[in-house]
Amino acid sequence: MFPTIGFLALGLALPAGPALAQSAAQPGAAPAVPLGPNPSECEIQAALFGAAGPGCPPIVMKRPPPPPVAAAPPPAPASAPTQAPAPVAVPALPGPPPDPPVAALKAGLRAAFRIGFDFNSARIRPESQAVLDRIGAVMTAPEAATARFRIVGHTDAVGGDAANRALSQRRADAVAEYLAERHGVRRDRLDTAGMGAREPLLPKTPKAAENRRVEIVNLGG
Repeated sequence: MFPTIGFLALGLALPAGPALAQSAAQPGAAPAVPLGPNPSECEIQAALFGAAGPGCPPIVMKRPPPPPVAAAPPPAPASAPTQAPAPVAVPALPGPPPDPPVAALKAGLRAAFRIGFDFNSARIRPESQAVLDRIGAVMTAPEAATARFRIVGHTDAVGGDAANRALSQRRADAVAEYLAERHGVRRDRLDTAGMGAREPLLPKTPKAAENRRVEIVNLGG
C-alpha cells in the first residue's frame, strides 16, 4: 500500500479520477511493457509509440501477450451471388504518402517505469527524476508534440481499496505536475487516474512490488 518504489507505465484522453469505470486504459490497449531502471529516450519512444524516433537504432520491444479474444461467431449463410460493380479508376497520388507522426503510431501502447516516492507520499524521490526527465524530453519532441497521454497510478493489494486509490491518484498527479512544470508539457495533454490495486501487473501475485507503478498510456493525437 505504501511503497517507496513504483513502476510508471505509458496511453485519447478519457475522464479521470474515481469516475473511471473498470479500466483506465483504452479498450483493447496493449499490455504494459515493464522497462528497466534506466531506459533511454529511444527505448521510451519505442515502448510508447511502437517505433523509436529519428537517430535511434532499431528497437523491438518484447510485449506481454494480449488477453485471449473470444472466438468470432460463424459467418451467416451466403446469399445469392450478385454482380460485382465495375472497377473504378483512381488517379495515383504524386509521390509516396507522408510518414505518420511518431505520436500517432499504435496509440494505446503502455510502458512501465520504476519511479520512487517517499514513504506513504506522492513526493517523487530525486533518483527517479532522471527517468521522468527523459519521458519529458520524449513528450516534447517535435514528432510527438500533438500526442496526449494518460498517467495512471497503481498499487499492490496491501491495504484498503479507498486508501490505495487515493495514493495512486496523488502519485499520478505528481508525475503529471512534474512533467508540466519541469518540461513544459501542456497540462491539457496529460490525463490522470488512480486505480489502486484493481489492475495488477502480475495478477497471480497481487501483493508483489511490481504491481506498484504509474502507467503512462499513449492516447494519440
